[in-house]
Amino acid sequence: MTDWVDIIEELDAWRAMDRMATFWWRDDDCVNEDPAIDSLLALRRRLKVPIAVSAVPALTDSMFADMVLAQSDVWVLQHGYAHYDHASAGDKKCEFPGNRAKQVVCEELDAGAQLLGDLFGARSLPVLVPPWNRIHANWIRELPRLGYRGLSLFEPRSAAYATPGLRVVNTHVDIIDWRRSRGYVGLESALGQALSHLQKRRHYDVDADEPTGLLTHHLAHDAHCWAFVEELVERTVSHPAVRWLNAAYLFACE
Repeated sequence: MTDWVDIIEELDAWRAMDRMATFWWRDDDCVNEDPAIDSLLALRRRLKVPIAVSAVPALTDSMFADMVLAQSDVWVLQHGYAHYDHASAGDKKCEFPGNRAKQVVCEELDAGAQLLGDLFGARSLPVLVPPWNRIHANWIRELPRLGYRGLSLFEPRSAAYATPGLRVVNTHVDIIDWRRSRGYVGLESALGQALSHLQKRRHYDVDADEPTGLLTHHLAHDAHCWAFVEELVERTVSHPAVRWLNAAYLFACE
């Protein structure tokens, strides 16, 4: 059973090798001001680590923008356009499957980037987070032409760039059990995901330079989710072999 001792021992192994275990935090499905987003931003403020919030352009409002702009080290990524499922019947949910018209997809992506830029200014990064972490390869190749510099999905990246000019920084620790309870996945599973990615990085079984990404969904959080995030950050941030990085740096947008 994976527990906190295993995480600290793994980080100690990084320190013994004089290496830095980097982390980053991405929260999805951000649209407007609500008690859950209040809790998320309050927690980030207490923990003093950067966060990237993935905002749905067609649904995001100015009150949420004001909340983000009132804090430092909160960066905004583009979470699709309307978070609408366009997948064919029987396929997994996807806003950008391969069967959509190129002109429509490009217009949505361009409009979404403009909306977030108007609301968040320089805090809005040219980084796409596709809803459900799915996007057809056809659209990935179009992203640099549309002005995007980054893409973020879920799972260890196979390469630092998905296509020339498009940097990939993914997430690896999902604390929600989407297939069953749709609540907290549990301590052993959450820590196991983190430990697995850290170990694979240390042994170079995956890209060692990709930071371990914490993925949260504030709207789905229960008390256990909030407690896990707080404890994970608190137990790691003070470790000499750990650094929490911001999205602007990771996607070379600073």
